Amino acid sequence: MKTVVAINPRHEQAQKIPSLGGLSFGDTIIEFGVIQVSEPTFNIEDEANNDFVLLKVKSFSCNYRDKALLLENYISLQKYNRAFLPFGSEFCAEVIKVGKYVHEFNFGDVVMADNSYPHSGESGVKPGVATNFSSLGWLRLHKKKIIKKPASLTNSEAAAFSLGAQTATGMINKSEILKNGGTPLVLSSRSNTSLFIIQQLLSHDIIPICLTTSNWTQEDKQRIYPCKILNLTEVLEGVEMVKEDITHVFDPFCDMNMEYGLYLLGYSGVYITCGLRDQHPKMTSESSDDILSSIRGSLSMIIMKNIIMKGNCLGSHQDLVDAIRIQNTSDKGLILDKVYSLNQSIEFIKSSFFDATRFGKSVIETD
Repeated sequence: MKTVVAINPRHEQAQKIPSLGGLSFGDTIIEFGVIQVSEPTFNIEDEANNDFVLLKVKSFSCNYRDKALLLENYISLQKYNRAFLPFGSEFCAEVIKVGKYVHEFNFGDVVMADNSYPHSGESGVKPGVATNFSSLGWLRLHKKKIIKKPASLTNSEAAAFSLGAQTATGMINKSEILKNGGTPLVLSSRSNTSLFIIQQLLSHDIIPICLTTSNWTQEDKQRIYPCKILNLTEVLEGVEMVKEDITHVFDPFCDMNMEYGLYLLGYSGVYITCGLRDQHPKMTSESSDDILSSIRGSLSMIIMKNIIMKGNCLGSHQDLVDAIRIQNTSDKGLILDKVYSLNQSIEFIKSSFFDATRFGKSVIETD
């Protein structure tokens, strides 16, 4: 099968791969190309494969953290003079072969990632993201790292579901807003994780207030109706006001949002975050002094307002099951920005990592 990878132009083998072009990741130019990948050997008689499956990727997408991971791996690729590098952390795939002890899946089943964390569900199997190399096209994964695609999701939607949905469900459960009630504020509300949080809160009849610096079309706003969308700049300048008493803040990028998020959060409120915007030192434009000043201000706010701080990384298997149940019963479809074909790989990468107007994830179909 054909698939897209980052290529090392200095490698003799990679020089034979037609380049699709390069994109700037900070100071580093990463080149991309399409390669042919043959089906790997998967011997079902080999005991090492007893609990594993061989998957053929049908579609995949990139998570926000993939940008920093791709940059770091590409630097290593050049350092060790390897030819190419796959990327991407979400997928929808067809089961091609299964090991002897795999009874949950059969040939032809369509599956997606299960990124359960902090426990994978089986001793010796690492928790967390199922793969960082979904663009490779062929994946050998442990049976605990996948779950069957529900009929309510298309292949493209399934390739953009697990990470965001699992994280959103984990954050909402950990915040205890479903038990205690309240008025939530969602920061960076156009980000993929925030869109999942918003739609899941709405499914529980909780209407969040959404802060953004981006422009939203009427169609975009309709996808999260009846949420109240406020412009962050105008809120901080006093042009718009958050009049409600905010009890919970959901923040996907604490290094960017924490200071003003804590400022807007009410006394004894819950602030929960799941990630950083600048996941690689080469991608931050802030000075150390600016960062330290922001941290000091945030710590002061936490103490003065008796705020409960919570961190969240992904979610449990049950969180994913719950997210699928919510999606199955939702009258709002999954938010996707665009589905790309393989010959549109550069446009897909630009959209995934550099397009601030993107609304939902971008997905690429490999077959």
